Amino acid sequence: MHPMLNIAIQAIRRAGNFVVKQYELFDKNSVQSNHISNLISKINKESYYIITAIIQKFYPLHTVVNTWNTRDVNDVNFKESVFWIIGAIDNDVNFIKQFPFFALSISVFIKGHIEIGVIYDPIHNELFSACRGKGAHLNGYRIRVGTAKNLHRAIIAISCSYEQQHMTINLLSKFTNKCAYFRYTGSTILDLAYVAVGRVDGCVSIFFKKINYTNKLASGFLIIRESGGLIIDFTGTDNYLLSGNIIAGNVKIIRTILSIIQII
Repeated sequence: MHPMLNIAIQAIRRAGNFVVKQYELFDKNSVQSNHISNLISKINKESYYIITAIIQKFYPLHTVVNTWNTRDVNDVNFKESVFWIIGAIDNDVNFIKQFPFFALSISVFIKGHIEIGVIYDPIHNELFSACRGKGAHLNGYRIRVGTAKNLHRAIIAISCSYEQQHMTINLLSKFTNKCAYFRYTGSTILDLAYVAVGRVDGCVSIFFKKINYTNKLASGFLIIRESGGLIIDFTGTDNYLLSGNIIAGNVKIIRTILSIIQII
């Protein structure tokens, strides 16, 4: 195992333990709505500090930032360094409502390229990981994307921004005619992980705004690729970081989804 992957796993599991304790203690009925965002922010910051402390113990010269940091992967200095990107809880609304589908993530960039990605679902104790060129794993076992050839009985994960819900409804009607089934977990990072392990056959995410590659999805992108999957945008290119929309899955599923989307 890559030594930095080993540290990433150790750190994210420790933070996951903390988040689970907060989840179990959280009483959504006793917390005022205007205080919830502050509470989530505190939990995110504490998990970030837990992860950072472990990373810097072993790699004191590496830089650790979080997904709400303004630094960008395209920054010149960034490309000359090793950066650890720590993701916030995805999805925080799921956490608040105690809907048990959310995850933490860590991405490691070396000279501007992602080398290591880790996604941890602390509720179900599932840790997805990948090291560039060495495959993807779930709790240490190798994983691959599904082998579905078409949308018949296929499961497609859907996620979107609030502003794009109208397009999602349109998509659902188109896919339903193809006998596809849908899942909406609310956590895009988990959707990508589920594609990588074959639980869902494809993922469609609609945001239509530029995706910062240093955000929490970076680890999901690597895990998808290392599990044999592909990621494209709605035009069929790999410009999903600029277009802000994502199709993920195996080659045949992606082609089928793309053909439907392009006629909408």
